[in-house]
Amino acid sequence: MPEIVSKIAEVFIYRKNNEKIEYLLLKRSEDEVYPGIWSIAGGKIKANETAYQTAYREMREETGLNAIHFYAVDTVNVFYEVSDDMFHLTPVFLAETDDTDVVLSDEHTEFKWAEYEEAYEEIHWSAWKKNLKVIEKTLKNENLFRTLKRIDIQII
Repeated sequence: MPEIVSKIAEVFIYRKNNEKIEYLLLKRSEDEVYPGIWSIAGGKIKANETAYQTAYREMREETGLNAIHFYAVDTVNVFYEVSDDMFHLTPVFLAETDDTDVVLSDEHTEFKWAEYEEAYEEIHWSAWKKNLKVIEKTLKNENLFRTLKRIDIQII
């Protein structure tokens, strides 16, 4: 019987550019798993690390960016991986940055900032599209935005 695990954390990174919200997309390197797809930052949770610490660490490692605000999003990415016969429950985080200098890790070859419509079309997995839709709606609605669980960056 398949296990249910939570071994990965993901983070959508956004910035405000004038009055527009832009999301950071990362193109996977050809020698990585899922080569050439546009993705978001994320990775495996290490021992003795919280999911939010993982998401923040992965954001820093993969992009070099710092967050000015960091949130837990009220959604989770769920997928089944055939190779390990496991259902993965992946917590989703949201980071706002005002950094302009993206420094890519070897995991990615390109990046771009994209408004919602382009980001929605470019990102690969349907779960990411669903989560992006939730995030976009939340960022544009003050009442929904107040429901985000803000994480103090000082404790990460």
